[in-house]
Amino acid sequence: MNTQPRKHRILFQLMLTALLALSLQAADAGSSTNSTAVRLEDFEVRAQRLSALTQALTDSSLAARQPQSVLTLEYISNNVAPTADYATIAALAPSVVNIETNGPGLSEAKHTTIRGIDDGGYNVTYDGIPFGDYNTFTHHTTSYFPAKLIGKIVVDRGPGTASTIGNATFGGTMALYSKDPRTVQSFVPTLSQGSYHTQLAHFEANTGDLAALGGGSAIFSYQRMTTDGFRTGGDMARDTYNVKYLQPIGRDTTLTLLSSINRISFGNPGTVTQSQIDLFGRNFGLKENNEANKMDLLNRKYNYQDKKADFEYIGIESNLSSGWHLENKVYTYSYNNKSHEKPKAGSGGAVGKMLGSVKLNEYRTYGDSFLLTHESAMGIFKTGFWYDKTKNHRHTYGVNYDTTGADAIDLTADALYKAAAPGGNPLTLPGQAGYNYKYLLLDQNTTFQAFAEYLWQVTAEFNLNAGVKYQKFTRDIDAIVNQTSGRQALMATRTDKKATPSLTGHYTLTKDWSAYAEIAQGFQSPSEANSFYVDNSNLGKINIQPQISTNYQIGTVFKQDRFNADFNLYYIDFKNYAYSGPNDSSGDPTYYGIAQGAYYSGAEAQATFYVGSGMSAYANGSINNAVFKGSKLDVPTVPTTTAALGLIFDQGGFFGSYTKKYVGNWAVYDKITNPDVIGAGASRVAYSNYYWLDDVSIGYGQKYTHGFIRSFKVRFQVGNIFDRKIQVLDGITSSAASAYTGDVFNVLPGRNYFLTLSAEF
Repeated sequence: MNTQPRKHRILFQLMLTALLALSLQAADAGSSTNSTAVRLEDFEVRAQRLSALTQALTDSSLAARQPQSVLTLEYISNNVAPTADYATIAALAPSVVNIETNGPGLSEAKHTTIRGIDDGGYNVTYDGIPFGDYNTFTHHTTSYFPAKLIGKIVVDRGPGTASTIGNATFGGTMALYSKDPRTVQSFVPTLSQGSYHTQLAHFEANTGDLAALGGGSAIFSYQRMTTDGFRTGGDMARDTYNVKYLQPIGRDTTLTLLSSINRISFGNPGTVTQSQIDLFGRNFGLKENNEANKMDLLNRKYNYQDKKADFEYIGIESNLSSGWHLENKVYTYSYNNKSHEKPKAGSGGAVGKMLGSVKLNEYRTYGDSFLLTHESAMGIFKTGFWYDKTKNHRHTYGVNYDTTGADAIDLTADALYKAAAPGGNPLTLPGQAGYNYKYLLLDQNTTFQAFAEYLWQVTAEFNLNAGVKYQKFTRDIDAIVNQTSGRQALMATRTDKKATPSLTGHYTLTKDWSAYAEIAQGFQSPSEANSFYVDNSNLGKINIQPQISTNYQIGTVFKQDRFNADFNLYYIDFKNYAYSGPNDSSGDPTYYGIAQGAYYSGAEAQATFYVGSGMSAYANGSINNAVFKGSKLDVPTVPTTTAALGLIFDQGGFFGSYTKKYVGNWAVYDKITNPDVIGAGASRVAYSNYYWLDDVSIGYGQKYTHGFIRSFKVRFQVGNIFDRKIQVLDGITSSAASAYTGDVFNVLPGRNYFLTLSAEF
């Protein structure tokens, strides 16, 4: 019996009960209706926007201390398909590249890079809370927060100041912010239909400010989305439940409670070769489940995932006396992914039968982030900490689709992962806990970061911010079967710690123009694989250190009603690039080591000019370069350039945008063993093709001063409007002669359409 939906309902009920109890307590205490929260309220129809400041698709803040791109609620609501995820939204920003193969938000992104640093090398946060997988620090773009739950995204291209928390400040931060409850009561349904039989229904209810509860307000939403996807076998179904509650307590304190629950199931096609594209078409992913495809490894029956995720926090913000301000968030989130993958035709006693693997990645994280700020005429002092604890259960076991079915472990003599020899790990022998497990482990991770920084207001125009953060990250692995070919048992621990400094300067040239400079270090601990995945006899040969990025950046920001722009230069010294040594007889690396690293450098800019009559022109661009220190080879997945051009219109109820995104080529290697040596161990290098993508969004909205319907909005979006045939090189073989059948691509969708209607009642 599946008890998970019931558990979610109980969690929801407990959350709502807690909301009501806290609200009544605050009301009984005579709470004021004033709130310290700055609300990101989403209204279907707003007053027209007639300046570069309000029409900018991305921009920066005059107070910025490092390069950043802010993507506002206006952009998300009117220019992006409602099916989108955060990676779809952020893709417009300079130096950001997002590879989506199934449609906007209709599958997990394959690559989402910032300055060529792939997912796992930078933080993703939600309302300031870092989240993600712990084995590699990567993220699942569709698993938590669809576009309708996001109020703003800030892409910070740098490690930030000492108070910036997260396990991967190494590459920057993609910061997501939730939408806030509206101050007025409302019900907002949104219906969308689009290409690939995509359907989305989103229902949002706002209580408005409730005087009986001391000004408390809540936003509730439910979303159902289904699609066949651009790719064959790339179907997806997702249900999302969300509630956020704001409760003022007196004049100076606000309590926030949030809960978001997501369930998703989808087919999981991988990359494709040119021979497959030519034979089956550009949209090829998986094959139908029929008798003819019973033994085909690309049968949809053997390649799919079911996921559940939730995210909750209780936060408090309070203005204390004498200039002190407190912020604290206690949170938990979980992720549970059951993935059917790596099918294999049986041999021996299993000839004619279809075998496969079921992989589980399941974790629950608890944490607390605490920030104490003091502001005076001399400056701003910040101190605090971040504590985070995760238990991550991971395993892969073998199934026989013809006998044991899609989920039960195959314990027969023909099991896929049966013990290779009696002399191996005794826990993998028949009847033992690890039989027919490729790996079976618990990875426990503990993060502690403490920081202090001070912003010194040297003059009215110039200030300096100096700080230091102490970071400590511990991995504890308890593996009945470790993720190695030898399938040995392992109990081990690893701790990495470091103090990372930051120094930023900010100068206000005029009320419209500022400049900044930054010297700061980012930090990232080694992955689980680089820490433990070798034969036990080789554990002592692992020579891995945390990745360190020392960032040198200067920039300037200019903002006026008619024109806003920002420009920056960056240089990054990346130290400790992890690589694996030669394989032993079982196929495992004999060690993991660290190379010198790489140098990253480049320039970035973004600008908006208000032309007049409701029209603005937009542009951004970047020049990016990254080379390994030793071999002087280009670092993979770093685009040589990115750019975006756009036109934005908003007048008389009509609104729209036209954007062009350009992504330059990047290097792809068949392998990199040691980038410190000439050639880096690669037998072959190739480059992806550069490409342009053009998107259009047009819409109309109308407000009503009387009647049941307060407003309505309709919008029509076209992605890849010129139907460009784009395929991005993802991996190559060692021989160019086998490229046709061996090199693999991520194929981007052709022209696609989405029509969306929403209203406010």
